[in-house]
Amino acid sequence: MNCKIIFKPSGIAVEVPDGSTIMDAERIANLNFEYPCGGNGTCGKCLVDVCLNGTVSKMKACTTPVINGMVVTLCENSCDDIVMTSSICSGVTVSPNVDISNFDAPLGVAFDIGTTTLAAYLLNLRTGKVIDSLGELNSQVKYGGDVVSRCIFSLKNGALEIANCVHSEADAMIETLLTKNNFSKNDVLAVSIVGNTCMHHIFAGINPTTLVEIPYMPTVYDPMIKPAKEYLSNVNDNAKVFFIPVIAGFVGADTVAAMLSTCFDRKEKTTLLLDIGTNGEMALGNKDRWVACSTASGPAFEGAKIVCGMRGAPGAIDHVDVKDGALNISIIDNVPAVGICGSGLIDVVKVLLDEGIIMPSGRLDKKYDGTFKDRLVEIDGAKCFSLTDKVYITQKDIREVQLAKGAIAAGIEIMSEKLGISYDDINEVLIAGAFGNYMRPESMCRIKLLPPELLSKIVPVGNAAGEGSKMCLLSKEEFSHADEIAKKTEFIELASHPKFQELFIAQLDF
Repeated sequence: MNCKIIFKPSGIAVEVPDGSTIMDAERIANLNFEYPCGGNGTCGKCLVDVCLNGTVSKMKACTTPVINGMVVTLCENSCDDIVMTSSICSGVTVSPNVDISNFDAPLGVAFDIGTTTLAAYLLNLRTGKVIDSLGELNSQVKYGGDVVSRCIFSLKNGALEIANCVHSEADAMIETLLTKNNFSKNDVLAVSIVGNTCMHHIFAGINPTTLVEIPYMPTVYDPMIKPAKEYLSNVNDNAKVFFIPVIAGFVGADTVAAMLSTCFDRKEKTTLLLDIGTNGEMALGNKDRWVACSTASGPAFEGAKIVCGMRGAPGAIDHVDVKDGALNISIIDNVPAVGICGSGLIDVVKVLLDEGIIMPSGRLDKKYDGTFKDRLVEIDGAKCFSLTDKVYITQKDIREVQLAKGAIAAGIEIMSEKLGISYDDINEVLIAGAFGNYMRPESMCRIKLLPPELLSKIVPVGNAAGEGSKMCLLSKEEFSHADEIAKKTEFIELASHPKFQELFIAQLDF
């Protein structure tokens, strides 16, 4: 027996098999909606207004079964598209890996396939010029907000559906870039792909389930060159797609691309490269030797496990500080606050520490009697720090920050020990990725996400992965060099490292 459900405000109506959830119906209706926890009912981010027999209730879409005649009102999703653009890839001798001799407008598209966002860059393959760029929310968020959730979905359902999802989105982005700039799909001769190992595998049509099965390693490591028509329609019939190699299960092609674009493997002095996104991927070393590792940081910094957490979109609190004894709150697009994103969360914790509202252990001081005592309120029986009438920070939120920052800090410590160096030996800290570039260095170091002694050495480098994708698109030499970087990288598996738990626990305090 089928049940009919209507979605508002779109007015789309679908019939689903008896026993289906609202989440199942959204997928059948091809509606974009986010499930950060993968539909396990744990994050509470999929609340919808359900109307049945004239009664409206808020319910979790992932666990609520569809009843015939149900009307569901969805919230509008928004995404603050953060894309690093530049006019030309500096330092790259343009020598594409495809024949461009018969084309006046030979084009290529470089992709950075992130877990949360997709960035696409349209380039001229003869001059190296970046013609245009585009950023979109990765619509795979409906299968889960992190790579593990998407791997588990693939394990249960196969990888075809989730792969088609990203292929369709990438295809639409190419079409938008071509239409906007008056080009034809026949001009697109090459496409480059970087992303973490899970995103890389899914796009390539490789089931990523090996990443969640012992020993948690990729199915394919090496660079690949494939016919682009296997994945995309808005390209020339003879176009090629270039997949940059990966390093390990959770250190992917995006890290390789970031090392390539920052000349990480050619640096004389010791450098730390850190990309904090859904995963925290890190590399440390110099031209003679370097190591890399990965930690789970996204659930806190991308909002999945934060009560009022959200991505960096309009309405998100992105920065907080104290000026003249007052709390100063910055909100993206200067609209009413609806949540807090990662950079704002880091700032809030810094403020709470500076003001003595939380102790170094992370515990809210219930005896606090200072300037902001009126902001310490009780919500649902728990002590919270209020930022606005709708946005607040809970004790559990602070614990989530501790878990994320503790894992990153422990990873840096283990890499340093592996190389036999101290923090004083680190000459430069390169912070890659949109999220990392919006975080204030002083806040990062105050909460000890990064060692405080590295504060003066922090340099934001923007979307280094996207820049590396452009370089591999434009130059066969750089594509080959990316493989050299991947093969020379020494990977450290933190989960099985004998000292990780000990160091992780030691790094939890602020």
